[in-house]
Amino acid sequence: MLCSLPLPPRQQKKEWAGKLDRLPTRSRLASWGLQIDTCCCVCNNYHETRDHIFLRCAYAEQIWKIVIRRLGYRPILFHTWEAFLTWIGLKVSHCPSTLRKVTAQAVIYRLWRERNNRLHNGIQTPPEVSFKEIDRQVRNVILARKHRHTFQNLMSIWLTYE
Repeated sequence: MLCSLPLPPRQQKKEWAGKLDRLPTRSRLASWGLQIDTCCCVCNNYHETRDHIFLRCAYAEQIWKIVIRRLGYRPILFHTWEAFLTWIGLKVSHCPSTLRKVTAQAVIYRLWRERNNRLHNGIQTPPEVSFKEIDRQVRNVILARKHRHTFQNLMSIWLTYE
């Protein structure tokens, strides 16, 4: 299944981040006056916020470590949403921003899906299995757009550090 979130154009970074900040996380729902537990349903340790679910949760950190390694970077963790968006937009020769955008989109989609599966279905997926789904999504997006200039050679880059 392909992600349905559009890739964020450079000039719309803040708008994209704003849309994700409107997700119905437990902390956000509680801010509306709902009487619910705000604890993250993935790690059960911290308040469930956008930044926590996608960047700081132990599960998210495990996924990001695998993905970052796959993109040819030394392990890094994002502590703020701004740092994450800056990383996506970096201009580096070994990993085009298009590949980072596609990968980030797949990771965010997978992390939100994991959160919902745990919350609503009681189903937990190991990070390695989630990464296989992310890998499949990234490959599908690249293959579907391989004729576009910005997607040429992305598959070989994605597979370089396999």
